[in-house]
Amino acid sequence: MSVYQESYHLPEFTYEYEKLKIDKRGPVYVCAFDDAQNLNAMSYKQMAEFNDFLIKVRMDKDCRVIVLTGEGRSFCAGFNLNDLALDPPEDMGRIQRDFYIMQRMCSDQIVNMRRCEQPIIGALKGYAVGGGLSISCACDLRVLGESYKMNAGYLSIGYTGTDMGGAFFLPKIVGYARAAEILMNPARHDAQQLLDWGFANRVVADDDVLETAVAMAEDMCKQTAPFGLRLTKECLQTSLDGTSFENVIKMENRNQVLASNTNDGIMGTLKMNPHNKQDVKENPDKYAFHNM
Repeated sequence: MSVYQESYHLPEFTYEYEKLKIDKRGPVYVCAFDDAQNLNAMSYKQMAEFNDFLIKVRMDKDCRVIVLTGEGRSFCAGFNLNDLALDPPEDMGRIQRDFYIMQRMCSDQIVNMRRCEQPIIGALKGYAVGGGLSISCACDLRVLGESYKMNAGYLSIGYTGTDMGGAFFLPKIVGYARAAEILMNPARHDAQQLLDWGFANRVVADDDVLETAVAMAEDMCKQTAPFGLRLTKECLQTSLDGTSFENVIKMENRNQVLASNTNDGIMGTLKMNPHNKQDVKENPDKYAFHNM
């Protein structure tokens, strides 16, 4: 346990799961759904573990960017119907179970992705059905493999096409008409079409998806201060709420003042001063970003 954790009585940030795999690559944490035999469909265990990870990692100063992916040939094939068939607890009917446990556990994944202060880059290939579509939409950036196919699978079983924040994020990403085309019909939409519609930042070969996303994350870490990056995500996410222009400006003003008064902000300004050019060249570590 570090002095940071001992001084502030924070727990050690350990991530040991059965349906989730966490690979720490320095400041980039790769989070992979790890139930390939079930196409990473959302079981209660997988959802509970993903929510646990997202809640804890917010306080982990060593994690600066998250890359989210799925093991095997699917990103996430929606809800695990085997779990849907489970009987509700003895003291709870199915309606209460589906509302208080199942639906909230599903949607909390999206809520926690949005609350997570680190940017989340989706490294997505294969199927993204139903809930997999919604989780894809909640990523801040998306790298798609050529096999990626997304659809509102809920419609195929008599449910609605809007779930887990899809109706919030998707119109803002691709526009209302295209979001309606995706969410009002369970037809599949492939990677190239989604790139053309502005849903994806990159489309690459399946074998290159993860490393492309990790490289983007690493470059993001190298070029930015940790605190400034977190504040940037906060402001971008707030802008999605339809808040007023004036309120966004106020948040930008606040965040800029906060960041400029961190040690990273102060040293970053000194780094750009022509008078310090020789010192920057001789002592690069002095001017590197260090703060959380």
